Order: sequence, then structure tokens, then C-alpha cells
Amino acid sequence: MFGLFKKKKIGRSEEEKRAEQLPRTKKVQFEPMTIAETEQQIDQDLRSVLSFTPVNYYATKNKYLLCTFFYEEDYSEVWLRFELRTDDLPRGRTKMYQIDKLLMRDILRKFGQNINIGD
Repeated sequence: MFGLFKKKKIGRSEEEKRAEQLPRTKKVQFEPMTIAETEQQIDQDLRSVLSFTPVNYYATKNKYLLCTFFYEEDYSEVWLRFELRTDDLPRGRTKMYQIDKLLMRDILRKFGQNINIGD
């Protein structure tokens, strides 16, 4: 009876299920752009993320593109997903993209963060 009122989860892809099981996450923000535009650029070239403009969350909380990394502690497996947020509420998100630890390092360097990837 009480199960009748529970929200149903929207089906997730195998990539999402795998990525969300990874032990670590990290989030950074970029200038807002549409989800379609974001996916188009990333589908053409994964490294196009490096051309996105980083923003300070506290300066632009009203609208931004949230990038969430899901990764293993040793960076052997890294996934990322972008989510357009307006007033801190999700307004759409991209599919999951598997990237290598070098691209993650390069993206985080745009924010002044350095990770030790063990090379």
C-alpha cells in the first residue's frame, strides 16, 4: 500500500550505474551552455572540455554547468557527466563519458587544482 506513493526512479544506463558505484566524486563548474551544445562538442572531441570556461560557483550560483567526476581512488577509471543547473536545480544532464586520468588532471588544472595521477 505504501509503495504506491513512492517515486519511481527513471531508468539509468549501464554507464551511469557503473560510474555511480565508484568510490569518489569531484565537482567543478563551467559557464552555462545548453545540454545539446555540450554533448555535441564532447561527442566531436572529448578534449573540447578544455575549451569550456571555468566559473566560481559562489559568483554565479544562478546558472552554471556542473561537471561531476566519478572515479576510482587510483584514477584507473574516470567518468564525467555535465548537468545544467539554474538556481541550484537540475535542468538537464548529458550522458556519461569515460575519460582518462590525464584529461581529468588537465580539466582540474583549469581550476588551480592538481592531482597526483602517479605517472
